[in-house]
Amino acid sequence: MLDLNYGVVAIAGRWTIIGDGLRFGSFATADEARLVAQRLAEQVVELPVTLHVQDRFGQLHRAQ
Repeated sequence: MLDLNYGVVAIAGRWTIIGDGLRFGSFATADEARLVAQRLAEQVVELPVTLHVQDRFGQLHRAQ
């Protein structure tokens, strides 16, 4: 089964949502980007979605 993976990452001091073929937005905070990413995920029908958020060391971790 397919699944979608989104990431919230810092790029040039702003937070961006990334995914397969996706680079979306420029947000002031990680929380703001995460909220938008969760809203995007809610629009996806019948596919599991996993959200990852970058920490201050640059590592991606699955969001809780």
